[in-house]
Amino acid sequence: MQLKKALFALFAAAILPSPTVAYEVRSPCPGTVTTTTNYSDGSPHKAVDIAPGSCNYWGAETGVVGSLRWTVTIKTTGAICEGNGSGNQNEAKTTFASGWTFRQWHFIKTSDSYNRTCDRCQVGNIGSTGHVTGPHAHLQRDKAGTLDTSWYVVKKGQSVTRSTTIGNVS
Repeated sequence: MQLKKALFALFAAAILPSPTVAYEVRSPCPGTVTTTTNYSDGSPHKAVDIAPGSCNYWGAETGVVGSLRWTVTIKTTGAICEGNGSGNQNEAKTTFASGWTFRQWHFIKTSDSYNRTCDRCQVGNIGSTGHVTGPHAHLQRDKAGTLDTSWYVVKKGQSVTRSTTIGNVS
């Protein structure tokens, strides 16, 4: 009987999915949601853009709530407020056990722009690094080149604060 119970426990553990930890995403700055699933012309965007209304806005925070490891990649220095070309965006990213990656782009490098484990840490100031039309924070979830739009709940034109829930990721 003990052997049957032990075998059943092993079998149950093997077929039951392990629980996934979901993390809340909050706005990295106060502002307005300017883009979500599609750009104004209808072409796909599949991320959330939040604009504070000015460049070099102090303190772009990582959007995901929870103590996570953030890798910060800096491709530009100085206050980039008008864009500096595709592929030149500064990035903060974290990767979950599920293989999904959460990325935040376009911030300006400051003394806060370095790799670390933190909960909603500052990574720079709001800027326009990369291929952009103005200063904003870009938030996206992707896996193996596939962008996911199911994680966010905000709408274009919505006003947000740092405490506004943008969505949930895992």
